[in-house]
Amino acid sequence: MAGPRCAQVRPNGDPCGGFAINGGRYCFAHDPAQTDKRDAARRRGGQAGRVAVLPASDVQVRTLGDVVTLVEATINDVRTGRVDVRVANAVGYLANVAIRALEQADLEARLEALESVLTPERQQAAAWRRRR
Repeated sequence: MAGPRCAQVRPNGDPCGGFAINGGRYCFAHDPAQTDKRDAARRRGGQAGRVAVLPASDVQVRTLGDVVTLVEATINDVRTGRVDVRVANAVGYLANVAIRALEQADLEARLEALESVLTPERQQAAAWRRRR
């Protein structure tokens, strides 16, 4: 069986509807004796939804080694609690994007180097095949 209801009356005249704290007349939200606990709960609630951000940095991500270093540092920061998991997930996603961009740039550079040693006729044929 449920306990007694809160004695608080809303401005429109309706009762609160919450259950009174054991032995009291009011629910947690309206009990004057619970003011400090209520304030502490609000502070914790406000902190819980906040995403921690990293301080400004100039980490360079220009090589695969740079990406590995960034991911390694992020893993260690998550494990020690210095970085929120949501921030780490974003860093991981962006690291993956960076790896793909670096691989694409490397592939293009290698293709250009190969094409530069081809005879002019073969260069034209290779260019024609790429356009198709």
